[in-house]
Amino acid sequence: MFRKALRIVRALIIALIYVAAVWALYYTFRDFSWAQFRADVQERSFFGWRLAAGVALVALNYVFLLGYDFLAIRYIGRPLPLRRLWLASFIGHVSSFNFGAILGGSSMRYRFYSAWGFTTLEVLQLIAVLGITFWMGAMLLAGVVFITAPLQVPPNVVAGIPDWLRPAVMPFLHHLPSFGVVLLAVVVGYVLLCWVRRQPLNVFGSQIPLPPPMMTIGQLAVSCADLMVASAILWLLLKSPGDVPYLQCLGIFLLAMVLSVITHVPGGIGILEATVVFFLPGEHSAVLLYRGVYYLLPLAVAGVLLLGFEIVMGREFLKRLAAEATTGQDGLGADRSLAPSGPEADNLHGKLDKPNGEPARSGPDSAHAPSQRTPH
Repeated sequence: MFRKALRIVRALIIALIYVAAVWALYYTFRDFSWAQFRADVQERSFFGWRLAAGVALVALNYVFLLGYDFLAIRYIGRPLPLRRLWLASFIGHVSSFNFGAILGGSSMRYRFYSAWGFTTLEVLQLIAVLGITFWMGAMLLAGVVFITAPLQVPPNVVAGIPDWLRPAVMPFLHHLPSFGVVLLAVVVGYVLLCWVRRQPLNVFGSQIPLPPPMMTIGQLAVSCADLMVASAILWLLLKSPGDVPYLQCLGIFLLAMVLSVITHVPGGIGILEATVVFFLPGEHSAVLLYRGVYYLLPLAVAGVLLLGFEIVMGREFLKRLAAEATTGQDGLGADRSLAPSGPEADNLHGKLDKPNGEPARSGPDSAHAPSQRTPH
């Protein structure tokens, strides 16, 4: 009964989160039109060097994202060729960004790594390392940014926050430096634990080995580099990047990413857009371009690669089936060639019908004699 009630509550919370994301998306773009978007693109010359630099940074970002999977397979001790690792990392991250970690990234990684011989436990360990790597880097960067450059909410934007939402939002925004201290304390505690403790952690009866000390440094470096490059793409697509300090854009981006991951909204739809426009009013076109460059463009490439992977796997499967069928037929043919035939076979059958090699009875009574191979 309790579990059923818990599932109902969980489903209601998820539904409320999705409704809130849709509302945030509508609220953000309710006064924005595609005509304004086209005008902004033409006015800002987005198809010049800034857009090209943004696409180049997307490619660089996926190099850093490869580090997540590299560290994860090192952790579980299952090395892979670089081409396979890159394929799983790229499609896994693209799926996670666009469809969510559970529906997209985790299922895609299970599809790839299980096809390459990884056990279910190894895939789960790998996914857990990916999550820890992201959160440690995100908390480290957010802690530093929230302390050194806390986000300033424009006064006109504060007035636009619904009354029912202010008690939850404003205290958090006014105490960002304190929140940053807490985040840094968590990161320092994680690193110290990995450096001091050698035995696995016992979590709910499961033994979870901690990563080696130097691997924690690699986790922080990979995640921080990933998030800094990703936020730099958004910064390049703003109206005037020179008017917005990069650290401010980084803080906004980190807040949007953390909210997207916590809410599990696929692709952070509505969450990313609302967060950016909330702190940077008028940047509707920038966040839409960011959605296209950082999310949709890699998704199109990943779709082609995934199709090619499935075709290759399908061909290999058909080859295995053909090889097994051929082997089975050859074995059957060999067995038939060794079987006796003619009078020799009749004599053998007769011996099998009677124990101790006695010849079988013939005549009318033999039809009613029970077979020795049939139990009664």
